[in-house]
Amino acid sequence: MAKRWLAFLWLAVLLLAVGCSGGNEAPAVPTGATPEVGSPTPPSERTAVPTPIIAGGQFEAPAKGYSVQIPDGWVAHPDFLPAPLSTDAFFAPNGADGVRPNIAVLCEELPEGTTLTEYFDAKTEIVRRVGNVEPEVSTRQVAGVEAMVASYAREDANPPLHKTDVVFVSERCGWSVSLTVPFGQEAEYEPLFERFLASFTLLP
Repeated sequence: MAKRWLAFLWLAVLLLAVGCSGGNEAPAVPTGATPEVGSPTPPSERTAVPTPIIAGGQFEAPAKGYSVQIPDGWVAHPDFLPAPLSTDAFFAPNGADGVRPNIAVLCEELPEGTTLTEYFDAKTEIVRRVGNVEPEVSTRQVAGVEAMVASYAREDANPPLHKTDVVFVSERCGWSVSLTVPFGQEAEYEPLFERFLASFTLLP
């Protein structure tokens, strides 16, 4: 469990950096293309992850077990964050107020028997510890399975931002699909995030 807490903390810090970077330094990966040499790579020893199939705006990652429709105009960075918690990131064309809106998708191997509540509670505890905020919690369905949602603002962060973390569990792994946007703009991006989640499909 201690190792998992460290992993959660590591991911929380890196995903915050993804949103706050604004993405201006990162070369975009156009829909239908794969990352080029020189794409943003956080400093860490990386583990090779099979390249997903990107065609017609559809992002399909058989190795991770999901497919999703890339929002119009957004760009995909497969395996943007490195192992041990490899994360795919999808970026808006432009940022504002120091935050480039993005959606991060993580598939994390869990110990056998881990429940959705246990997985969600572990993640929201990190939100409380790192962000010193109490998330608003709700439930929904994603890809036909039960999901739990944590929505919270980091008004005191630099820059201020808002995050929505959608967490669910499948036979393959524990999933986190997280939207990060500039503080106060969550309502503007909610329809786009809903379409993203509606298109999310678990692969065999």
